[in-house]
Amino acid sequence: MVLFLKRNGIIIYKTFMVSFSAKDLCTRSCMQIKFFNENPDKRPKPNANTIFGESFQHKVAETTKDVIGEEMRGTYIKDNICINFSNDIVTKSSVIECKSVNRGVEDWYFESSLVQCAVYSSLLQKTNGDLITSKFFSDIGNPVIRTTVAKNIDYMLRFGEDTYKVTVNDADKIVDFIIKKAKATYTWDEAKAFDFCYKQKEYETLKQYFSYKRIENNEC
Repeated sequence: MVLFLKRNGIIIYKTFMVSFSAKDLCTRSCMQIKFFNENPDKRPKPNANTIFGESFQHKVAETTKDVIGEEMRGTYIKDNICINFSNDIVTKSSVIECKSVNRGVEDWYFESSLVQCAVYSSLLQKTNGDLITSKFFSDIGNPVIRTTVAKNIDYMLRFGEDTYKVTVNDADKIVDFIIKKAKATYTWDEAKAFDFCYKQKEYETLKQYFSYKRIENNEC
C-alpha cells in the first residue's frame, strides 16, 4: 500500500506491507474484510462448528499416511501485499484441506471449499514451497515444524467423508484475482465496487482455472 503525505508543501509517499489471511480472501466479502481489519476485536469468536471442524481435521490427520504436520503456513508476497495461507494437513505427497460436514450442506459451501483449495494451491505454486507451523497452532503446545514441499504437490479437499483432488491449470489468473480483491479492501468505495461485481461469484469467476475429481480416501 502507498500512503501519500504532505510536509512543508512537499508531497512524499511511503510504502508499507499489508497482511491478509487467504482464508478471509476466500470466504469473506471485501466489505467484511475491511470492517474486521479496522475492528479486529469484533471478529467472530470460535464456536461449536469451529471446534467440530478442528476435531474432524485431527481425526483425518490421525488416519492419513506420512503426515508431516498440521496447520502449515505458507506466505506469498506481491505489490506490498503479504498473504498467509495455513494448510490443514501436509503429507509427503499431498496437502489436504478439511471441511467437516455434520448436516446437509448447500452447493455454495462445497463450491467455496473448492475455491479455497484452488487459491491455496495457486499461492503455493507461486512460492518456493516453504511451510512452517502456524503460530496459533504452536502457541497451544504443538511443535514448530519446517518443511519444503513441491510447488505442484497434489492438493486435496476432504469434504466430510468424500475426498476430491483439485488441480489448478492457471495459478497466475487465480492469484491475480486474489491480489485484486486484497487491493480492493484499501477503501470502502473500492470494496463496495468489488463486492458488486464478485460477491458470491468467486466460484463462477475462477472455476475455469481449475478442475476437480472425486478420489478414494486412501489416495491422499
